[in-house]
Amino acid sequence: MNYEQEFGFCPELVQLYKAGFAEGASGERFDLGGCSTANNLAALRRLFEHHQPKQTLEIGLCLGGSCLLFTALHQRSAVRPSRQHTAIDPFQISMWKRAGLLAIQRGGLDGYLNFRESLSSLELPQLAQDGQKFDFIYVDGSHLFEDVFIDSYYVVRLLRDGGIVAFDDCSDPNVAKVLRFITRNLNAALKEMDLGPYRLDGGKPLRYRAATLLGKAQLRAFQKTGPAERSWDAPFTKF
Repeated sequence: MNYEQEFGFCPELVQLYKAGFAEGASGERFDLGGCSTANNLAALRRLFEHHQPKQTLEIGLCLGGSCLLFTALHQRSAVRPSRQHTAIDPFQISMWKRAGLLAIQRGGLDGYLNFRESLSSLELPQLAQDGQKFDFIYVDGSHLFEDVFIDSYYVVRLLRDGGIVAFDDCSDPNVAKVLRFITRNLNAALKEMDLGPYRLDGGKPLRYRAATLLGKAQLRAFQKTGPAERSWDAPFTKF
């Protein structure tokens, strides 16, 4: 991938992926295994540019790859910084030694970030209680089934009508099981999107098409098309 061509609007993001590691506050080095892949970020970039979200949210700041992308895209939209992007990560300081936050600071993107140092299971209901709404949500936090399930419960309620939620690491069995629940029981609220047109390869490779048909694509996205709440007697489909 040509990082300058794809992410040249955010030099700090280019530097991160070209270096292959991130640095913590005391010089600790972390490889990018915990980061979203550059290919997934490219798809997220195109989703953002096509739908032009005003307020975005991500679960899992980690080393700052996706956070750099979202905040830089808000900046590129020529809007004044007003913390348009919310990022939730309880381990940003204790585990990742502020690596993600430092990347945002070096990129001069602080004004676009609303950082919440908390578990998503605690922070998401607070955002809902406060009446917050988002146009684009990226879920890439804990991959335990119960955590992803709670994230999905609140995400559909925090999305504005027509808003988009994208899940990373969808081949993980925990994440995949939650997505099976969504596709089989929340299909009136969330409709899966075809991400092929947003990928660098246009979604044409046979391997990607096969993974999509089998529900094993690494990045999957859904658009909110109906109310989050189901009636008390809504039918249940096993997942």
